Amino acid sequence: MKKLLLYVILTLIAFLMLSPLLWMVSTSLSKDSVIVSTSLIPKEFTLENYVKAWNFPRIFNKDITFGTFFLNSIIVTVCLVIGGLFFDSLAGYVLARKDFPGRTLFFYAALITLMIPFYVTAIPMFLIVKGLGWINTYQGLIVPFLSSGFGIYMFKQYFQTIPIELEEAAKTDGYSDFWIYARVIVPLAKPAFATMGILKFLWSWNMFFWPLIVTTDIKMKVLQLGLTMFRGLNVTQWGLLTAGMTMATLPTILVYLLFQRYFTSGLIAGSLKG
Repeated sequence: MKKLLLYVILTLIAFLMLSPLLWMVSTSLSKDSVIVSTSLIPKEFTLENYVKAWNFPRIFNKDITFGTFFLNSIIVTVCLVIGGLFFDSLAGYVLARKDFPGRTLFFYAALITLMIPFYVTAIPMFLIVKGLGWINTYQGLIVPFLSSGFGIYMFKQYFQTIPIELEEAAKTDGYSDFWIYARVIVPLAKPAFATMGILKFLWSWNMFFWPLIVTTDIKMKVLQLGLTMFRGLNVTQWGLLTAGMTMATLPTILVYLLFQRYFTSGLIAGSLKG
């Protein structure tokens, strides 16, 4: 009886947590309206909102579709995830395994970046990007975030849980440090890479403020900025907006479902050893 009651409570909590998502999908499948609906079940099923949402940006530029924003977000996200995992893991490996002057200082410097709000550094970063001529470019969106203090910290903590004897054996066979990193450490650290990959994907995919200030050309807008086009000054087309939101949400759900088995183990293992 207690277990049944527990399942009922958990089911109700899950429903409450999912209700905004269900409303979004339901509204996107209903006839477009400027009046907000509270129904979680479409009264009149239609896919017209998705077609209109995909072509809506053509109103502003005939060569632009919702797919343009999708492509920009994919390029930025893929570059940030791959580049971030590479640079963060290399830095984490060096801090975890190499003894050099200033190692502790470098580690704490990485941690300090976690304590500084992004809005404090946004203006200096913008001035640097502007000085480099990177406004309305992919490098302006990508390069400032190719590494992160949190990623370096997570990888360092995880690498310290890997037995050092494996690396010493490889060094005895004459292999280089980078070979050991690529062929020994990386395969053993799949949970850490998957965890950081998911976190970096979610952050990169949902990035809004930085693209807002470094892109003025509609062709360089990312997906989150593209969604703001569905909101008018006085009227919001809820069917189109929720259709766009649904399309923007699907990739994050798919990525998490594919890598969720590594996510928890990576977070736990990365916090075991300091």
